[in-house]
Amino acid sequence: MNDQPPNSSPGHATTIDKSLLDACIHCGLCLPACPTYLATGREMESPRGRIYLLNEMTSGRLALDDRLAEHIDSCLGCYGCQTACPSGVQYQSILEQARPLMNETKPPILLGFMRFGFRRLLPNYPLLRILGKLLRVWQFLPGEKLLRLLAGVDERAVISMAPAEQINPARNVFYGLWRRNGLLPQVPPFKPLARKSWHAGEKKGTVQLFPGCLMDVFYNDVNHDCADLLKAQGCIVEVPEQTCCGALAFHAGEGEIATNLAKLNIASFEGTTGDIVVTAAGCGAMLKEYGHMLAKDDSWAQRAAAFSARVLDITEALVRNKFPKPVNAQTAFPKTTSRKIAYHAACHLAHAQNIREAPQKLLADLAVDCTAAHPQSPIELVALKEAEHCCGSAGIYNLLNTDLSMEVLARKMDFIAQTGADTVVTTNPGCMLQLKAGARDRSMPIKVLHICELLHEAYVRNPDESD
Repeated sequence: MNDQPPNSSPGHATTIDKSLLDACIHCGLCLPACPTYLATGREMESPRGRIYLLNEMTSGRLALDDRLAEHIDSCLGCYGCQTACPSGVQYQSILEQARPLMNETKPPILLGFMRFGFRRLLPNYPLLRILGKLLRVWQFLPGEKLLRLLAGVDERAVISMAPAEQINPARNVFYGLWRRNGLLPQVPPFKPLARKSWHAGEKKGTVQLFPGCLMDVFYNDVNHDCADLLKAQGCIVEVPEQTCCGALAFHAGEGEIATNLAKLNIASFEGTTGDIVVTAAGCGAMLKEYGHMLAKDDSWAQRAAAFSARVLDITEALVRNKFPKPVNAQTAFPKTTSRKIAYHAACHLAHAQNIREAPQKLLADLAVDCTAAHPQSPIELVALKEAEHCCGSAGIYNLLNTDLSMEVLARKMDFIAQTGADTVVTTNPGCMLQLKAGARDRSMPIKVLHICELLHEAYVRNPDESD
């Protein structure tokens, strides 16, 4: 007798490692670490619920249909559950194997659009910069008001409203565009990074900077801050030819595209020396995975492992050295006016890379130095509840799963409000744009900064100085 459901796909039993699924004992200790479960309260939106579904599918008892795929695709991929799991379940590996299967249920138009973006757009830096300029023009016009008009929503509407709550549900297409437009940051003018730069004084070696693709368009100024900080510590900073890290493609189940991009980056950096310093946590997590991705490719395995071994997050690089002490306290900290700072840990820094101490140490040292410079206005680091919980950005998750993304963000913004902080710092562009959108939605008077923006304000006295 054939027990397989009518619409199931034979062969799934060999595409997800059954031993990975069977490692889950369904204890439920992952539930408090799962933002989608906390937002919905539904078992199928939890790690153990998703593992159960995949186990049933792999065993042939459930079909891979739209409903099952919806539960898997609703996962943020933050890996908080993996950190919390006492049984050592490798949820990251499970998700990596499951996501390509879920693409079988996606509309061909959506898949084609995504693959075009991953394969042709993100790796094409000149085209990305042109699109960045067009987006700046759109924001200057301003395009937001036009979308608001077409969507039929008034000035009181906020992007956290679900489509059913808006004034004119018949305009859902424009409402969706207006909503997603509200997630974008203000695009800064693009300024190319110098291929090689340094400050006068003692040189402590050469580092290779990986500024990323979208990071360099949306947060080009942050990349310059990162380079300035490295130079202030005595590093010679080089920016070799490179391409998209492949993270967005990989997390969307497009492993072939991600692998091809990985090979291009490995080849580009092989002729360079020194650590590869990454300004975005998501990119860093992906670059460190190259060794794992290509481990079974005999011609690339050693090259990939050598590449990944060189990768450092910007916080890892900066914490190894000291910043020069200011000569004049009044000019050393001219812009540092923040007094209460909360730290949101990006998922791909805390969970994927297990980097927790470096950013905390940088902030603690900053607080000491700033307070010493301005004892009348001490800097206070305030604890953020669930600091390592995802904010709901998760790559392009907030574009594809906007409603649930906003529910996850709401919980994060509630806890940020409780801190009383006037500044929230993080290390990933997706987190920055998500938290800024949440602050705008609630009219919260807080700054959302990359940690290097804050450090730059404190330690770099003349950011344009170079030899």
